[in-house]
Amino acid sequence: MNDYLIQLHRDDCLWAELTVGGTRLAEIRAEFAQRFPSSEGFSLRVQQRQEQRRIVECGPEGIRLLGVQYRYLELEEA
Repeated sequence: MNDYLIQLHRDDCLWAELTVGGTRLAEIRAEFAQRFPSSEGFSLRVQQRQEQRRIVECGPEGIRLLGVQYRYLELEEA
């Protein structure tokens, strides 16, 4: 499943960030565009989140996931 990072900007200043699943991306993107119009200085930036690497620990109790690092790829405007 793909996750996306949506950033809402007003006059090139970051107002909010929201992480959403791929199944809801189009719906949320359309809702943001309706509620925060570009005529009032708003813009959306959408990036796809991809897992870059996992950090694990191996000990007597077994393997344990310590963390996940992600990278974000910019999506073209649709």
